[in-house]
Formats: sequence, C-alpha cells, structure tokens
Amino acid sequence: MKTKRFHMASVVSLLLLAACGKSDGGGANPPSSEPSAPAPAAPAEIVFYGGSAQPQDFFDRQYGELLYKKFPQHTFKYIQMPASMSIQEATTKLLTEGQRIDIFYNNIGIFENTLFSLGLQYDMTDLMKKHNVDLSRLEQESIKAMKQFSAGKTYGIPVSDMKFILFYNKDIFDKFGVAYPKDGMTWDEAIALGKKLTRIEDGKQYVGLSTSPSQFIAQNQLSVPMVDNAKDMPTINTNPAWRRLFDALFVQPLQDTGVRNKLLELKSIPGNDAFVTKQDLAMYAYNIAIYISPSLIPAMQKFNWDMVTIPVFPDAPGVGTQTTPFYFGLTNMTKDKDAATEVLKFMISDEYQSWVARRGFIPTLTTDETKKEYGKETAFPDKHYEALFKYKNAAIPPFADYTFAVNSVYAGTALSVANGTQDMNTAFREAEELALKRIEEAKRNRTTK
Repeated sequence: MKTKRFHMASVVSLLLLAACGKSDGGGANPPSSEPSAPAPAAPAEIVFYGGSAQPQDFFDRQYGELLYKKFPQHTFKYIQMPASMSIQEATTKLLTEGQRIDIFYNNIGIFENTLFSLGLQYDMTDLMKKHNVDLSRLEQESIKAMKQFSAGKTYGIPVSDMKFILFYNKDIFDKFGVAYPKDGMTWDEAIALGKKLTRIEDGKQYVGLSTSPSQFIAQNQLSVPMVDNAKDMPTINTNPAWRRLFDALFVQPLQDTGVRNKLLELKSIPGNDAFVTKQDLAMYAYNIAIYISPSLIPAMQKFNWDMVTIPVFPDAPGVGTQTTPFYFGLTNMTKDKDAATEVLKFMISDEYQSWVARRGFIPTLTTDETKKEYGKETAFPDKHYEALFKYKNAAIPPFADYTFAVNSVYAGTALSVANGTQDMNTAFREAEELALKRIEEAKRNRTTK
C-alpha cells in the first residue's frame, strides 16, 4: 500500500482545477437550468482499490500520474492486492481491517459482482448532476451495460476499455511468401488465409489462426450471453449462435491433423505463448493487453508484428467484439464524495482520455483527438492502431450473475471440439450439464446482494 503526497496547491492552481471538466459538461457559464459547478475541492485523501495485483508503478502509469499533477492538493493512495488472494478474499480482508475504499475499479463483471457481494455499491446519479458530469460523450455500449447492472442507477463510470484485434506475425508471412492480412476480412477469409500458413516446417508446427477461448467467448461478436439471466440457465446448448461461433473460431481454423495433434499434446488452444514466445502462430485474435502488459513487452519487441481489424461475420459487417469497460465508482464508504467525483469527472475529460490513449489503453471517449493520440507513448508507436477504431462495438448482453461460473466450462468445450475429441452435439450437451452444476454451486456459495 503506497501513497502519493503533495503539498497544498497555490490559489492559482486551485482556480485552474475548476476548469478541468470544461470539455465534458462543466463549462464556466452553464445554462441557468443546470446546477452550478462546485468550487474546487479542499484537500482530501482518496483511496483507489481495484483488486489488482499490479504494483504501484503500473497504477501510476495507467491511471495515476496525471491525477497527481491535476490534483496536487489531494493525497492519493493505491492499494495493491496480494497475488495469492482472490479479489473477494482480499477485499473482505481489507474491510475487516477497517480499510476505507473511496474509488473502486475493475472490468465489467468483476466490478459489479464485487460491489454487490460486499454491499459496497453507491448510486452516483445525484453527484453526476451536481458536478455536471456528462456521460453522453462516452462509448455508449459501456454506459448501457452499466445502467443494466445498476438497475438504472449509476454505480460506475467507464474510464478505459479493452478491445479485440487481429494480430499477425509478419516474419511468418514473409517466411512463407504469403500476403499480409487486411482490414475488413470476414472470418471465412481469415480462416482461408490461416490455412495457407498452417504447416510443418523444419520440424515445427505452425498454426495459421487462433484465439483465446475464455476471452473471446466472453466478448463474442454476436452478443450471445453465456447465461439466461431470467432462468439462471446456460445457453450453450439452446442458442444456435454458439455453434456458429465455435465453428468459426475453434473448429475451422484448427482442423488440420498436425494442429489437432499439437492441441492434444499442449492440452490447450494456441494463445499468448504461441504468438509471443514460441512465434509459431501466424494470426492471433486477442486484446490489447498483449502489447501493453509489462511482462509481454520485451518478447513483443523481438519480432515483427502488426494488426488489422478483427474478422467479421458477413451478416454483421463493421461489428467488432464486445468491449471490456473498466468502471470506476464511489463506494458507500467514500469519505469525501465531492472530491472523489471531481476526480472521476476529470478521468473522462478530453485531456485525461488523450493521456490514457497515448499510453495504449483504449479511451472510453473516442474522439478524433483521442484516436490520433493512441499509442504514441507505448513501446510500439508505429503500429496500425487505426484498426482499433474502425468498427462499432458489439452490444454487451445483460451480464448474468453466474457468467463467471460457466466461462471456464465453455472454454473447455472449445478445446474439446477443436482437438476433435468430441463432436459439437456431445460437447455442448455435456457443457450444459456441467454449467448447470457450476451455477448451482455458485448459488450455494454466494453472499446475498
């Protein structure tokens, strides 16, 4: 647990802080029907906690550094979660020890589940009005999802995002004399391209195309929910869209005999290790974490790679995957709610969102300016980042209470159909049975909201 401390700001600095949110609804002369913008917040301690095992310097680089400069009158504290504990265990321990959490943050699913299970949620609707916070400028699928899990209230604000893109290893394409992938490909086109690269060369099995089952299933382009929220029932064996997704993502790209033998040997579908470390995967559908994670950057610097738009389905052109918004919200423990709200307001301003974009995190405010700034301060400033913003995001379906309970079941099913050990009918039927058991277990272990 570390703290960033600063001395009291000068009067001039405090006056400048009043204009931090001008571009997102807090102008100097608001209409008379709107509440007056609050005066600059007095010094306060603001405690950030996101259930993250990342160290202080990662939080600083991702979120903190510009906050420290903009709010020098405040003391910011970041709490790092022990890597050996689950977020539920770590957060419960903090609360038991009397630790206050002013701003809680995490990605969709974990964010609301943690708040609800521990009774920490706080409706910020009135504070949003009081501080002239304009959510209409942000990526709206993230806002819709938040309103859905908040039952119309405002429990969080999306500050950053994760998106899927199609990465490709230029060295492999060059080795085999195959033209690079292009923006706008369909899944059929990407699969056909991948087959040109799937081969054994010098005793090494190359795979043309793969993705991460657990990640892609959760963010699928067809917006298929894993669980029927009304019935608490898995959808894998009842919604036909799953068959289409599994065939395009896990069956067709990986049906080569040599590849299936490799899957049986690895007991997994080629992913980060294959693309980043072993470099025997030519195209990899994955999210931006692969080039912003400190642990992966050194390996990514050792080969020539780039990106294009995620492949699409022909009947849904221009639709990417669902996003994974990272929400920030006050808790019912927040000590200085006005000061914390002003910090959140600044975090969705043009200035802050451009800063987020330069560091390689997807801004939730996708203006021409933030798109232009994207990636400039990453280890890879010259990549085809335009591909990240060419498609609209798929709708985020209602996030069921037991989605996490079944995600690993669905991912395991992807492996069994990919390696050929099960046909899809059998795999889906067994997955449905196992998912039902996981849901029942989760219900028994669940703390009432």
